[in-house]
Amino acid sequence: MRRSNMTWIKKAAASLLLAATCVTLSPSQVSAESSSNYCYSSATKEYYAAPIAYEVDQVVYAENLDGVDSLNGISGMFVKNEHIYISTSSQIIVTDLDFEVEEVLSEYTDLDGNSASIRNPQGIFVTDDGHLYVCEPDNGRVLRFDEDYELTDVYGQPEGLEIEVKYQPSEIVVDSLDRMYIIAKNLFEGILEVNSDNEFQRYFGETTVNFSALDLLWRQLATEEQKAKQSLWLPTEYTSMTISDNGFIYASVSSTEEEEPIKLLNVKGSNILAYNEEFSLYPSGDIVYSIAGKGTTGPSSLIYIDCNEYGMYTVLDSVRNRIFTYDDNGNLLFVFGGSGDREGCFRSPVSIRFVGDNIIVADKLSESITVMKPTIYGQTIIDATKLDSEGERNEAVKLWNQVIEMNPHLELAYDALGKAALRDKNYETAASYFKEANSRVYYSKAYAMMRDTMIKENFTAAVVVIVALIVVYKGTKIVLKKRKKGKVG
Repeated sequence: MRRSNMTWIKKAAASLLLAATCVTLSPSQVSAESSSNYCYSSATKEYYAAPIAYEVDQVVYAENLDGVDSLNGISGMFVKNEHIYISTSSQIIVTDLDFEVEEVLSEYTDLDGNSASIRNPQGIFVTDDGHLYVCEPDNGRVLRFDEDYELTDVYGQPEGLEIEVKYQPSEIVVDSLDRMYIIAKNLFEGILEVNSDNEFQRYFGETTVNFSALDLLWRQLATEEQKAKQSLWLPTEYTSMTISDNGFIYASVSSTEEEEPIKLLNVKGSNILAYNEEFSLYPSGDIVYSIAGKGTTGPSSLIYIDCNEYGMYTVLDSVRNRIFTYDDNGNLLFVFGGSGDREGCFRSPVSIRFVGDNIIVADKLSESITVMKPTIYGQTIIDATKLDSEGERNEAVKLWNQVIEMNPHLELAYDALGKAALRDKNYETAASYFKEANSRVYYSKAYAMMRDTMIKENFTAAVVVIVALIVVYKGTKIVLKKRKKGKVG
């Protein structure tokens, strides 16, 4: 590295250290710590209290499930074909959407005809035709069952995958071509793409290492002994994923140092997640958090993700046990949850899933599943978002107006109304809404269109006035000239 670059790095690191010592807890940070129901300003990063978006509908324990003795070790859930699949330490429980138990898969017949047991399953996935995939990290394999829960395949370490650690698949999704996408523990190169013959194809959505100026400075100044004691600098490990109807994969990263902890991976494995580029506001859970003083410190750590059919996705933060839900443009719709034993809070949540507009949350410590249903406020936002995604924007406008009546601080609602007014060529109204939304880009666009419209509308009148003034001016000159000649004569 050139000396000039190292000088810049050292100066930058010193500035970062100085800034870190000067951070104090702002009022907006206090409000973010004290309430799970909030929205924030994209421009100022200030937090505002928001109405409750989701409330508890019911809490399901093992005693509420016929034939189930325990939810010990609950690790994951999946929703497909009007069924809920629940993985615990020794079984896969299948229920309908009302949690009426239809199947408990704990023992099965292996491919050699011997009796076998489910052992510490984690990630589960179900295809459209009812085939069930179960990850068993401890056994280093993925089990595949047919729609009758008969074992059909066992996938061990993929052929062609060369690794120096034990193969431990923990999460899986399967696309329409039966390609398996697998997250394996202690593999940091990316998600494994494996074909239906269990042959390794490539690392999908490869992650990169982001070195801070402070990291580079430390490496430059540290002794060889200190460097040897440092942990390895490795790319970030994925924690969960889900696949959308169009075959794109939403994935979460738990690292609090990751700049893009939520990814939307296309067929090339590139991240195409939309976000607020105007303010460089990337979806990542809490935007502002307590750094000093009271409250849990540090940024969010996102451990689970799910999406629905109209572009919404929701992520689970293990730091404060909050759930953040976004639209397909990366706008935060609402936040709920929190840590504790109060209703609507969680002790150790490990999995979340959409069930229609409801969201179910599996809690490992309390051995329960909480069903959260949207309030009137939450449902209005959901319905407006859905109508926008379906192109029914006129109907969506009515709902966004209702949202503003319930929460006058939600910038997303003003932005939606501004864009609707812009489409209707109501530029003055649009500019007013975009001002409330703190959208400088769209405000400038609306203002420019308003100005151009005013010029066009007044162009004819201006030309008439100018022509009239010219005629009057010339006529006056002629009259004055004639008068002057008459006096001379």
